[in-house]
Amino acid sequence: MRYFSILPMPYHLPDQWMRLIHWSAMTDANRCDLSSTSVPFYHSFVKGANLQWSTRSSLNLFVVVLCLAQKRSNSSMAQTRVAGQTPALAGTLGEAMAEFFGTMVLILFGDGCVATFALFTKLGANGAATPFANTWPVIIFGWGFAVMLGIYVSGAISGAHLNPAVTLALAATKRFAWNKAGAYILAQVLGAFVAAAILYFVYNGALYANVPSGSTFSSAVGGVFYTSPKAFVGLFGAFGDEFIGTALLVGLIFAITDSRNQPVQANLNPLIIGLLIVAIGASFGLNTGYAINPARDFGPRLWVGLVDGFNSFSANNYYFWVPIVAPIAGGIVGGFIYDFTIGRVITARGLMKSGDAVTTGESVREPAVD
Repeated sequence: MRYFSILPMPYHLPDQWMRLIHWSAMTDANRCDLSSTSVPFYHSFVKGANLQWSTRSSLNLFVVVLCLAQKRSNSSMAQTRVAGQTPALAGTLGEAMAEFFGTMVLILFGDGCVATFALFTKLGANGAATPFANTWPVIIFGWGFAVMLGIYVSGAISGAHLNPAVTLALAATKRFAWNKAGAYILAQVLGAFVAAAILYFVYNGALYANVPSGSTFSSAVGGVFYTSPKAFVGLFGAFGDEFIGTALLVGLIFAITDSRNQPVQANLNPLIIGLLIVAIGASFGLNTGYAINPARDFGPRLWVGLVDGFNSFSANNYYFWVPIVAPIAGGIVGGFIYDFTIGRVITARGLMKSGDAVTTGESVREPAVD
């Protein structure tokens, strides 16, 4: 019995207390899933030996401590194994995947409604214009719903930027880590590219039915995939239209998602941002087709370029750079305007989160790297 003299023996406690401790420890120990090597030891020396209550209680408590430590170790190992199966998906790779699919959904519905608008123009009676399909509301509401659905796809994972201009504006205003920006933008462009390829094959017959003899694919139906200015809109007007439209987009996204400033609740952020796209399209859409998103224009333009000898990049006097540069510049400016005006006022007033709004994940504010 001297072997057990190293264990703490609370001999000073009353015998009734020791019996209670012994009963409790025995109950917990019996619930423990002891290893096969521990069970014989436990039965031989704790249960079977003719020990005092104090000694037996101490041993039981000691076994329980060992058992709980074993359980915690097993739990940690199980968590490590589960996390170790797909560790990359829990980080930037998973977020980039969400951006890819969110942007793909955005372009599938967005350019899909443009295909409806542009390719099916004479399906009415006796070759008349197709009712409803050839009206501007199809475009603005189609793109609004497209953005809404793209946000619902990826919002909880990546914050649903779906737009390099949004990503760079978030990074510039320290809402998003710069070291993730490249992965996000690449995923967005690839998502738009793949969506354009899918639409090309889905609408292949309708596309080539609208390409007159002697015309290039880009000049005839390239507008289904990417934007271009109207003939009477100059470079300054086109750049300004994209700049202002994207500044409004980013500034209002910041306002809508700011939990201190009348936040949208009940998971309606995607719908409200979709209606914001409708509003921008109704007010600023017709000059250039309102790209307000470099990935939305460049990804599909790149696909059409592969199909048509890159005529899509020389179209409209090499207009392709405008829907890239103007939205990025406008988005960053719009973000800073919000931060240095409304954001400053909210901070100065010490306003806290409004109502029961809960902002979680990366959809509102993302950590910036030091």
